[in-house]
Amino acid sequence: IIRIRYVDTDFKVYTEEYDGLLARVIQHEYDHIEGILFTDKLSTLKKRLLKGKLSNISKGKIKVDYKMRFPAIKKGR
Repeated sequence: IIRIRYVDTDFKVYTEEYDGLLARVIQHEYDHIEGILFTDKLSTLKKRLLKGKLSNISKGKIKVDYKMRFPAIKKGR
């Protein structure tokens, strides 16, 4: 369960609670706002196991049914 407190444009305070998949999605997006990636939460072992897959994703070496944008790769790296 996550609890969110926010203020609307009229300065009225709201508190809402979410659980399940919706709570995970909200937390994931909030982490992005805070500059946290899911890989930041992984153990060193899990990071090591995923390194190859994540590298292939960042290089565009995967096949998907949707458009993806990849960072520009500088030559010499």
